[in-house]
Amino acid sequence: MSFKKLRDLRDRFESKWINGGFLFGYENDINENHNNDYPLLLVLPPTSEIPSTESESQEEFTFECLVVKPYYQNQTGSLDVVFSLLEQESLSWLQRVLDSYTKKEVILSPDSISVEREKELYNDKLIQIRLTFTLNCFSHNFTHVDELLITNLSPRVWLRSDMGVKTSFSGGNEVVSKWIDQSGNGNHFEQTTTTKMPSYEYESTDNGYPFISFDGTDDFLQCVNSGISSGGSGIAHDHTIFIVTKIEDNAPSSGIILCKEPTISTAHRFFIESKDPSTGAYIFAAAHRDDDVDSTIIADNEKLSTIFVHALRFKEQTLTHFRDGIKKSGAMDSGYDNFSFYGGTRPIVMGAGNTPEAIGATAQVQMKMQELIIFNDDLTDSQVQKVSSILEHKYNISN
Repeated sequence: MSFKKLRDLRDRFESKWINGGFLFGYENDINENHNNDYPLLLVLPPTSEIPSTESESQEEFTFECLVVKPYYQNQTGSLDVVFSLLEQESLSWLQRVLDSYTKKEVILSPDSISVEREKELYNDKLIQIRLTFTLNCFSHNFTHVDELLITNLSPRVWLRSDMGVKTSFSGGNEVVSKWIDQSGNGNHFEQTTTTKMPSYEYESTDNGYPFISFDGTDDFLQCVNSGISSGGSGIAHDHTIFIVTKIEDNAPSSGIILCKEPTISTAHRFFIESKDPSTGAYIFAAAHRDDDVDSTIIADNEKLSTIFVHALRFKEQTLTHFRDGIKKSGAMDSGYDNFSFYGGTRPIVMGAGNTPEAIGATAQVQMKMQELIIFNDDLTDSQVQKVSSILEHKYNISN
């Protein structure tokens, strides 16, 4: 069952029920709540059916909804009339829900509606309409075909906020202790110090998918495989990085989104950074050679407070940046040919920078991360566009 789509439906149901109270739960909740605002709409947790073929991108939800209100025998109008009015109110609500999906991403399954009338129920001797229906939901979730395309490109690291996030509870927040690598290479990211664990946020996100939220003070995650250089499950010289992230406009300072260890003095082998959040953070990337000379790109002047799919491709002597599949800028350095971006003994770090003395000790960033993919290959422009399109569709990005 799609957590994202179900939550969207639940919120839509509540917003379109305008004449009384709303509950999402079970029938005994009616008795337990002594201050119900009638007519009350109670939506029971649905059953769902996953797509029957790999090419389908829809899910079926079957809902049972109860619309209840008191009926007083001495009131004007027969019980049949009161039931008819309540039924009409129920069907009008369902129509408002369907009409709100202007792109028909949610439609009513043909012949799926049934209506039952019931009376003298619960502690308050209520009457109710039991409305059952099935909705076909065309979601932005990954289909198996999407996932297979990414898998066939052999990612070395694949972190998804909707899968493999191990959490604990600390200081009133759900925090991330480990982010499991979905590539199968064991390149997980973790944090063993509770106070430095990013938060796991899944309520009121921009697109219904969870955020891994870094506080910009001391939160960071690091790869468990410090020697993630070429060979085996490592990353070769030519490679491509995808990130789905946002930086808050009120972030206190610039900070590093992703980096590898310092080479000479304080220079990272590579880093991806958010710059100038006071004027609207933008993405900036740099890669350093062993002689501490760096090649930099001001990759994008689009504010990072909007979620984008960013891709960085390292190929031979060139570093290229893409946003939402569109090539934006690049830089060339002849010294890149024999440079190991992932060599050394320190791990890849997310959410902060490194110093020669300590991991994650500098340039912490206030950001919300949803996905990271690192491919062990310099993907073609067409492949970058395809992966970007899959991620845009998944995260409902339409910039």
